Amino acid sequence: MSLKKYLCGALVLMLIFVSGCGVVDWVFPEDEEPLPGDEDYEFQEPGEEEGEPDDDPTFGEAGTREVTLYFADNLARHIVSTTYSIPDREGIGQEVVRHLVEGGPAQDFLTNSGLKAVLPAGTQVIGMNIKDGLCTVDLSREFLNAADDIHEQLMLDSLVYSLTEFSTIDKVVLWIEGRPINELTHGTPVDAEMTRSRSLNLEPGAGYGSQVTIYVQLDNLAQPMLVPVTRTIAPATDLAGAALNQLIQGPMAGMGLSGVMPVTTEVRDFSVEGSTAIVDFSRDMAEADNLPLAVMAVVMTLTEFANVDDVKITISGQTIELPDGKLLSEPVMRPGSPNPLAF
Repeated sequence: MSLKKYLCGALVLMLIFVSGCGVVDWVFPEDEEPLPGDEDYEFQEPGEEEGEPDDDPTFGEAGTREVTLYFADNLARHIVSTTYSIPDREGIGQEVVRHLVEGGPAQDFLTNSGLKAVLPAGTQVIGMNIKDGLCTVDLSREFLNAADDIHEQLMLDSLVYSLTEFSTIDKVVLWIEGRPINELTHGTPVDAEMTRSRSLNLEPGAGYGSQVTIYVQLDNLAQPMLVPVTRTIAPATDLAGAALNQLIQGPMAGMGLSGVMPVTTEVRDFSVEGSTAIVDFSRDMAEADNLPLAVMAVVMTLTEFANVDDVKITISGQTIELPDGKLLSEPVMRPGSPNPLAF
């Protein structure tokens, strides 16, 4: 073969390689513009774009603010929420993301709690912009260092649910080092705009039907914690009532989860008046291993429905008395997170 033919062949191969799907092209969509310059792309605190602060901040110790963060359980199977105090300073949204990173500021707390941060170690927040309910978060390339597709799902859930705890964030857009991304390293798709409609902790083998979210107990922790599980059930006209029955049935076996009340418990009466759900259980519920946890699981499960703000619970028509002597004579409102458990 002549030198000219050899060079031509090599040139053709190079052009095919360059025009094909390269190492970066499979992650990033084509023809995407980089993030705007610093004059247009600067951090805004949640609510600042709307001209008003977050409508329900909770403050802890001086200089801190309580937020709800989403981490993985110690087996990295499920995402679980917990209340955590972070420094109350400008850039609260970015501070939240930093606490979701493995080896980040929350590491000691997580180790003691038996939980795990799921954003890969070394992930940094390059920038964040919040406007009209849309949060664009730009992360460093370390975010792509997931172990597998299950890890990737946990990462996205942790990020989206933690950020959308702010009342001024409804949707999250993910960018990596200045460019939008539509797929992660192990093939997990990234929606253009991610919301809380993601099925958190979806049970395996789910088919088509209606989805309900029930709250069950996470096993093997020193302190009891509730975790949401999304279950697909046959279509039902009364989804809230169906969710209660699924809660009594408890979680699937072999998932590292436990039910919160005896499976013999029955719903004697259930209704929704205004924004208050009213439920009366049989006496079996009083035999729950952890009655306060069972009560909170009912509250969390029913307030997943948009028309329910609080829950009035009785047992055989009687007001519930907790082990510490507290009477639940009034409806119980949904907390930011059920973990740690508090009434």
